[in-house]
Amino acid sequence: MRLSPREVSLLVSIRAGGKTRKVIAQEVVASPPELTRLVKSLQSKGFVTVQRHGMSTSVSFSETKHATRLRMALNEFNHMKLEGILSLASLDVLSALAARTCATRKDTVSSSGISARTLHTALKRLQEVGIVRRRSRGVYEISDRFEPLADFAREFDEYSNHRMAVEFSPDSLIVWQRGKEFIVRARGGEEGDDYRKTAFSEFEHHRVPLFMDWHYYYHPAGGWRRTIDEVLLQSLLIRHRGTRENTAILMLWERNGLGRNIDRLRVRAKEYGVEQELEAIAAYFEDPEKNRPPGFPRITELKEKLGSRG
Repeated sequence: MRLSPREVSLLVSIRAGGKTRKVIAQEVVASPPELTRLVKSLQSKGFVTVQRHGMSTSVSFSETKHATRLRMALNEFNHMKLEGILSLASLDVLSALAARTCATRKDTVSSSGISARTLHTALKRLQEVGIVRRRSRGVYEISDRFEPLADFAREFDEYSNHRMAVEFSPDSLIVWQRGKEFIVRARGGEEGDDYRKTAFSEFEHHRVPLFMDWHYYYHPAGGWRRTIDEVLLQSLLIRHRGTRENTAILMLWERNGLGRNIDRLRVRAKEYGVEQELEAIAAYFEDPEKNRPPGFPRITELKEKLGSRG
């Protein structure tokens, strides 16, 4: 989901409190048909509610988390013209930066889905008003002063992700998310351009059959190659794993010789924030008795599984 500059203008108009449609139309200079489209769009995105008072109707901010965060930010930064900052590609960049402590241009292009050229323009705009700063060469972050905008972007992404996940399958449960990227567990739904099987649902293609009543799907903002590295690391993103899942991860590691690519995996693990989980696997195979974390099988049990057919 995105916001348009015109939608932000309407939200700026009602940041201090609800107003009638007539007053809003005058302030944002909108015709009745356009105002109707704007209000309906903002309702569908969870930003506003509409109430009827006799012959007139009023529009006000809803009480959803992302709407509340945005209203607070609009009031705090009411001296700034935010229509071009909190909409379209600029909002995509804010979302990508809010999802990471700091991000490179490559990270931002990948997670936001915008082009490198569009990113350059949006970054320049955000830097000019001080919202984004360059931490080091090619690495950017949201300035501390504008953390309320980052809070809004994160809440809006969570709301949008949930809506999309439920549309994909009513029984969807988001088990991991970062910005506009997320992984859902669902019994329904079908793999397509926007949802691709990942984690444990892909183990069977790498010599580790794992039968489950549900599947894991990755929703990408950008492209995803579905390599074995991605399959492994995204399985580590699934929290509250049981011994069955951990055993499958260790089997995937051994049957595909992933320990030989540990340096490459460490680079990708850092991107996902699963460095500790990866090192726990490496340590386990160095000394299975001494370095066996809770939920990991005994080495004898693992060897029995590895020796079995499948």
